Amino acid sequence: MNKHYKLIAFVALIALFLSVACAPAATQPTSAPPTQAASAAPTAAAPTQGADTAPTQAAATAPADAPGATSKGPAGVLRLPLRPGVTVGSLWTAAGRHLDEAFLSGLAEVKWTADGVQPMLAKSWDMEDGGKAFVFHLRDDVKWSDGKPFTADDVLYTLNTYANPKVGAIHAGKLSDIVGYADVKDGKTETLSGVTKVDDHTVRVELSTPTPLFVELKIPFVSILPAHILSSVPADKLKGNDYWNNVVGTGPFIMTKMVQDQLVEGVANPDYFEGKPKLDKVVYQVYADSNTMLAALEAGEIDGMLFQGGGIPVDQVARFEALPNLKVLGNMDAGLPTFMLINLNKDYFKDVRVRQAIMHAIDRQTIIDTVKLGTGTLSNTMFPMEWARAQDLTDYPYDPEKAKALLTEAGWDSSRKIDLQRYYTDQVNKDTVDAIAAQLQAVGINAVVREVKSAEFQASIDDDSLELAYAANGQGLDPSLGILVTGCGQRLSVGYCNEEVDKLYAEGQSSADRAVRAPSYQKISKILNEELPKGWLWWEVRPVAFDTRIVGLAEHFEEQPLLLFDIPVYNQMHTWYTK
Repeated sequence: MNKHYKLIAFVALIALFLSVACAPAATQPTSAPPTQAASAAPTAAAPTQGADTAPTQAAATAPADAPGATSKGPAGVLRLPLRPGVTVGSLWTAAGRHLDEAFLSGLAEVKWTADGVQPMLAKSWDMEDGGKAFVFHLRDDVKWSDGKPFTADDVLYTLNTYANPKVGAIHAGKLSDIVGYADVKDGKTETLSGVTKVDDHTVRVELSTPTPLFVELKIPFVSILPAHILSSVPADKLKGNDYWNNVVGTGPFIMTKMVQDQLVEGVANPDYFEGKPKLDKVVYQVYADSNTMLAALEAGEIDGMLFQGGGIPVDQVARFEALPNLKVLGNMDAGLPTFMLINLNKDYFKDVRVRQAIMHAIDRQTIIDTVKLGTGTLSNTMFPMEWARAQDLTDYPYDPEKAKALLTEAGWDSSRKIDLQRYYTDQVNKDTVDAIAAQLQAVGINAVVREVKSAEFQASIDDDSLELAYAANGQGLDPSLGILVTGCGQRLSVGYCNEEVDKLYAEGQSSADRAVRAPSYQKISKILNEELPKGWLWWEVRPVAFDTRIVGLAEHFEEQPLLLFDIPVYNQMHTWYTK
């Protein structure tokens, strides 16, 4: 492994949006991260705290005001929550990383250490030509859970599959630097010309531009799939294939039971290449929404409240801190970029003065101080990390009269109803969206809040019917992931495209030296501040909680202060155990 390019500060939240939804959430701060380039967690858009997803399972037994239970989980069993729609792995949902960490493996995964990345299925790699190519040396002692050997064929199949637009993988863009990606994306071929098999345990990946941080920033988002099982499945049929009901993998656990949108179970893999797990079993239970997850946590029926439910609502932290079996990890200093998702494909949102009016119409600081109980920091651009932001950004203070004037200048039709989507069940996010809607209405933007299911929200992005939504992005500590919501052609850019921004993102990945990278991202931050492709609100944070009967789970989150489990982070599940 080339150790010249270390991750020095790391990843944070992802996620995500349901096909990538991401919830403002937080974990405990630790010492300040080192000052070099950081890996990040992608994904993005819509806070999932309290996401109103399709109901699937009865609520846990503890009422909302119950005093709570002490640990009573079965020995050797880890129990974690899932929300509906994420039981097919991370090809289509960032939150599917839960399952990937248990049943699959990647070539390398991000790790909270000075070395930055942890070799996994690749035992090492060499960087060539300053990041123009990488040669991955694969482990030769790994077997799939059906006994078949892991080889370079699996890597080639996986990379080609992620890139194939017929598959619809949410992290396809992570491979856009690979030579031949454009041809695959355009449907000219289904094979990345820049990925070649050297031998059964060596793969070479050629990139179109030097990307020294390719392994740190891109590879961890790709879970390797079994070519011997899936290579004959047409790309457009992969999502519905029965493989996802009986995953064959290389992870620490072997899937034994799958009931879509209800339950996933796995037992320890005795042949796991990093050693047999200390836990005997992992159980993922699907819950309809965050309220049922919180009730299950309070009743001692699950072992953690993580990204899946958006963490612990800020108005309920004291309630969960009072439970003797739980460890609540508190807010960090910076969090998720949270914003109004504005569809710029709509003619009435294309005038930047309308978007400026949205910014001036919302009393952001008051919402943070009152509704969100102070958990958030005002933002005016994408990046929460200070080194990536320009110093001369416009503040857009609360000024309803200025908002009205801007709308008048833009010829805004105040009679037009604007659909403002909300799919949350927790009171904090409901109150937040209601406050935003009222303030927009006060200046002449007739925003009407509409309760939607998660699937409906995502469908509105795909069919371009979305107008306005409250959203967030799992930015992480590296600004490069901002391209997922502000880059040309990205799903969550919803009509925004500035080729100069894309060029600057590429420049920002051309070096591992933060001093070299910073100017590119600072220029991006200035452009995003001026053009307002999103209505920037705040960087939001949320606490998480864990049952201390699982040794290693809470400790893992403390060591990785921005981590929310379903991002691609080496989590050492095989080392965890019950008291």
